[in-house]
Amino acid sequence: MSQARLLPVLTWRLELFTHTVPVPFAVYFSAVTGSLYSLEEYLSMGVASTIAATAMLLGAFYLRYIRLKKASYLEDRSSVDPNLLSSAKSIYITQPIYESFVIAGRWFFGVLLAHVIVYLIVGYRPNLVATIPALYLGIIPISFISYLFITEYSVRPALSKNKFREVEAKTRLFFPYSKRLLVVVMAMISMPFSLLGYMLYATVDGRIRLENPLLHLAIMAFLFSVPLIFTAWIVTEAIRSRLSSVTGFLEEVGEGNFGLKISPSSLDEFGKQEQRIGKVVERLRGLYEEIQSLNEGLESKVEERTKQLKETADELGKSLEEIQKLKLSQDGDYFLTSLLTEPLHSIQLQDSEYSFRSLTIQKKKFNYKQKERQIGGDISLAHSIRLRGKPYIAFVNADAMGKSLQGAVGAIILGSISRSMIERTPALYRNVWPERWLKNWFIELQKVFEAFDGSLMASAFLGLLDESRGVLYYINCEHPSPVLYRDETTIFLEPKEKYFKIGHSGIGRNVHIEVFQLRPGDVLFSGSDGRDDLLIHSEIDPDDSRFLEIVGKARGDLDRTYELILQEGEITDDLSLLRIEAPKKSLTSSEIPLKDTNSEKKNEIQKMISVQECRRLALEYSSGKKYTKAGELGLKYVQRRPTDTEFLFTVSKLLRKSGKIVLSIDLGERYRMRNPIDSDNLLHLAEMYASKSRLERSFQLLAEATAISPEHPRAKKLSEFLIEKTGQISDSDEDRRILR
Repeated sequence: MSQARLLPVLTWRLELFTHTVPVPFAVYFSAVTGSLYSLEEYLSMGVASTIAATAMLLGAFYLRYIRLKKASYLEDRSSVDPNLLSSAKSIYITQPIYESFVIAGRWFFGVLLAHVIVYLIVGYRPNLVATIPALYLGIIPISFISYLFITEYSVRPALSKNKFREVEAKTRLFFPYSKRLLVVVMAMISMPFSLLGYMLYATVDGRIRLENPLLHLAIMAFLFSVPLIFTAWIVTEAIRSRLSSVTGFLEEVGEGNFGLKISPSSLDEFGKQEQRIGKVVERLRGLYEEIQSLNEGLESKVEERTKQLKETADELGKSLEEIQKLKLSQDGDYFLTSLLTEPLHSIQLQDSEYSFRSLTIQKKKFNYKQKERQIGGDISLAHSIRLRGKPYIAFVNADAMGKSLQGAVGAIILGSISRSMIERTPALYRNVWPERWLKNWFIELQKVFEAFDGSLMASAFLGLLDESRGVLYYINCEHPSPVLYRDETTIFLEPKEKYFKIGHSGIGRNVHIEVFQLRPGDVLFSGSDGRDDLLIHSEIDPDDSRFLEIVGKARGDLDRTYELILQEGEITDDLSLLRIEAPKKSLTSSEIPLKDTNSEKKNEIQKMISVQECRRLALEYSSGKKYTKAGELGLKYVQRRPTDTEFLFTVSKLLRKSGKIVLSIDLGERYRMRNPIDSDNLLHLAEMYASKSRLERSFQLLAEATAISPEHPRAKKLSEFLIEKTGQISDSDEDRRILR
């Protein structure tokens, strides 16, 4: 339908409704309730209504003409610019809402205009003015909803053109059907409510007098029934036509006519339904055409496809043979690598009261010669060694970076260096302190892994256990914190200093050795991050506190711990666990033999004192400046209680004052490895090395102390002394001034 045809049809339908339903209602209502009695007053009311209605009609016609003319112009110009067709459709599809708001404005303006004209002719009528709100309430809702449905019904043929089916309207303005029906109900209620309510109020108030109630009752019944019946009819007809349109379209599609197209004629729920049905039919049309094209050449395509499949099968057969050869070769490489790795996963203890057990489950599994094997980067080992005549156990639980071969190579390197360090201990390191041995082990690993420039690293828990004292010396290199099970409770063994992975370039040489005293019956669990990275409910949940609870539930049992891990979730990474259990009874005595120097007997009398008493006596002798005796007692104390790190430094100073410089240096270096940033100890060591003419080492320690405490009062004095000694004293001389 063109603009030339749509304009008169739409105008005729809309204005016919207005001047046959709301206008008579308004005139009657104003006349009856406005207290107009004389012929002059009725004539003035008629003139005012005619003028107002004419102004409303002409204004609406002009606005409608301008809007539809613009839509027609855009539609004609769409052959030049296709985008204009979408704008034209937007005007047509929003015309019903536009007309609804225009009629509401028209009535708002027309009622005021009519009352102003009456006022100019017959003067001010309070009762007539009081009818204005009731008129608005009775007329505007019914006119608004009626114009919406009438216009939508009239515009639908224009939107059914084929060229409008391919474009979408550029607007989001729409009026949902749920809200439309709500307005319909409100309009049907408000019209009789406004008239009857006002008339009842005005009659009781004495503003109006109805001489013939039956006549007015008949007139009101007619005025109410016509708009209500008409509104109900247009709403029903609108819904029926929309459903019939969609039903007819679906019937055509059901008969196989997939060439039809349906275009949304509104932006409400029916419009969205038409749009979705159109997309479904379009997809069905594509599938139907595809099926037709397949059926037309099905036989030839089957032959061609069979030939292609045969050629593909031959190629796949050849590729499969090559893949099988490669797989066999790869499994052979894995097998050889596993043979190299297995001997490194070892626990070799000699007459130890401590229990060491390990469990390693690598993620990569493979079959070679009908045997299932595994390969990965996790490794656990423990070996007995002797340092300074005492038994120790060196152990490590580590996780090399990378999967399969890369991780296995890292595990082989770490295990080989560790075994080499252990094998060389009797010849090279048997007389070193445990801190020094552990530091040397770490440095050897770091140097080798550092050479790979970050492509190969490993997290590790390196430990050295003093079997006679139950003292654990350890370094944690970005490895999950071990769990201590003690007295049926579990806690994390958190280090003061946690280093980067072995091989990281940011790790320095000033290693911090941690010290921990195990008690009888303690159980220590060290494990790789496979213990935490579990697949739970299709997501990896790396909760480290979960393993803490698992060890507690398992009561420190290794096999039960593994079972509970499997119950929690699926293991997604290599898993290794190392369990260390201390003996149930203490292996050391809490008493220390002491020579009685006050005895008058010729033979020396040995008496036993407690460890804490030995510490107290050492401090007491130190206060009396009996440094030799204080140093001897202090040395015995730290041998029994090596975990007392702070007193280790105190004993080193006592030994220095008693003249035992070499032994004092040993204890000072042990303290330095536990607390490398103590500037007092660094200067203490630098001074003793200077007294032994080891100036290079003294300068190095002085530099470290100055970097930590630049304003330390002893640093400047030592610096001046070293410069003087470098220039004037030969390396063979000794100078005791610095020991004062």
